[in-house]
Amino acid sequence: MNFAPWARCAALAVGLGTGLPLPAMSQSDFYAGKTITLFAGFPPGGGVDGEMRMVAQHLQRFIPGAPSIVAKNMPGAGGIALANTLYNNVAPDGLTIGMPGRSGFLLSKIVNTAGVRFDPSKFIYIGAAGSTNSILWLRRELGIESLEQLPGPRELVLGAWSSRSQNAIVPKVLAKYRGWPLKVVHGYRGTAETLLALERGEIDGLYSHEGTIQAGRPDLFEGGKIIPIFQSFDELPKVPVITESATGPRETSLLKLLNSPSQVGLALVAPPGVSNDRVSILRRAYTRMTDDKEYRFEAEKRGIALGQPMTGEELQRLVEQTFAEASAEVVSEYMSYTEEVK
Repeated sequence: MNFAPWARCAALAVGLGTGLPLPAMSQSDFYAGKTITLFAGFPPGGGVDGEMRMVAQHLQRFIPGAPSIVAKNMPGAGGIALANTLYNNVAPDGLTIGMPGRSGFLLSKIVNTAGVRFDPSKFIYIGAAGSTNSILWLRRELGIESLEQLPGPRELVLGAWSSRSQNAIVPKVLAKYRGWPLKVVHGYRGTAETLLALERGEIDGLYSHEGTIQAGRPDLFEGGKIIPIFQSFDELPKVPVITESATGPRETSLLKLLNSPSQVGLALVAPPGVSNDRVSILRRAYTRMTDDKEYRFEAEKRGIALGQPMTGEELQRLVEQTFAEASAEVVSEYMSYTEEVK
């Protein structure tokens, strides 16, 4: 039966007056016509930026309402600047999300670094591309092709983002426990700038994620200009895993803590306080995206290593576990490596 417009209005008024339930707007309609801003905590040209832009390109297809996603960069202090902004200056409405990075962001609670104004365990984790292999890359011109050749007299200069980043601390740990002549230079703004310094001969190499090289400068690896010396996971053939030759339990514990960001992977996070329904929408969309053939094909074409994707729930548990297992002694030594050399 068809009702005239006045009759429908009258029916609505009766419903309001009697307290009868009215149809509620579905939460899945929230993102229709909206714009999501997605930030990377590093400048363009590196692995974090490459993965962020992949997500910006594909995620909207799996969010009900197909919102627009705008990709932006907010580099600074190895992802700390973006994490501070997301935590303190962004409305928790599910419309601003980000990828702060890996080690500098995740381990900030453990090292209690000055300038950090967030608690990483309180972010809302949407998902992550998964564990990624970290590798020591050296310029081929050096003539060093194995671990056995590292304990030589020549000092090797490695580039790093900041004193807090994994690519700075792991070489310092190895220099202490293995006696390798590794010197770390901090201050490079990201992967692209560091790789340019390597090409110019300003530095001899860097400790970095495989995906970072593949996304930013695959020609360096494929053309044989840089050589993998060791890795954090058993992935590349004939390249040793660094923990398998650890000198003792303390070095093993330090390397395990340092490699935890690689195990977590590159996390997509939202600020604390986003409503559960919007978190569920974003998490479901991320999981569906990582299973999508088009997304994975695009990642392979760009040389972006996706690793093993993790759900937001899995990430939340893993982050909590990482903090719980870090002993006071290991954390204290970890922090000693983050101090800037004067």
